[in-house]
Amino acid sequence: MEPADFAVQIEEIMAEVTSEYECVILDENEIGMLWTFVIEDSISGYIGIEENEDGVKVKTVSVGLHLKDITDVSKEELMALFELNGELINANFSVVKYPAKESNKPDEPVFIEEGEDYDYEDSDSPPELRDLLIIQTRLPYEAFLPEDFEAFVNNLMFQADMLLNDPGEDGADETMEII
Repeated sequence: MEPADFAVQIEEIMAEVTSEYECVILDENEIGMLWTFVIEDSISGYIGIEENEDGVKVKTVSVGLHLKDITDVSKEELMALFELNGELINANFSVVKYPAKESNKPDEPVFIEEGEDYDYEDSDSPPELRDLLIIQTRLPYEAFLPEDFEAFVNNLMFQADMLLNDPGEDGADETMEII
């Protein structure tokens, strides 16, 4: 599928299944390469096309969901979380840096909204970069069909919920403390 056709189809699908979406990166031909989206006003994520010229040299599509700010999580909690990667099916937990702007409350970061510009001139320093936990899946470009977008998002939500909110064998809540 040509990139322009992919961009049109994925935007048509996102218009149906998301509360809002936005193309945030275009290629040199002004064809969409990265979109952010919100579902039910509570689940945010992204879908992007990567050329991978320096790495695996296979064009891929990634779909991911933003889960939680984990900047202040202990190393032990992170290790426990990343041990769960082996239990995920065609997905993985990962951490990305995310810009935060100063909050009125000193201990609470305020994330910069998608599409919102951060004005560096009003600040002596760039925004603080925080650690954001995501769950994502990545497929070869040719193996991803835009009409499968909703199924991939549902699969990621199911796996994140299943592994991070596990009631345990005895029914006791064993929710990961970081989530």
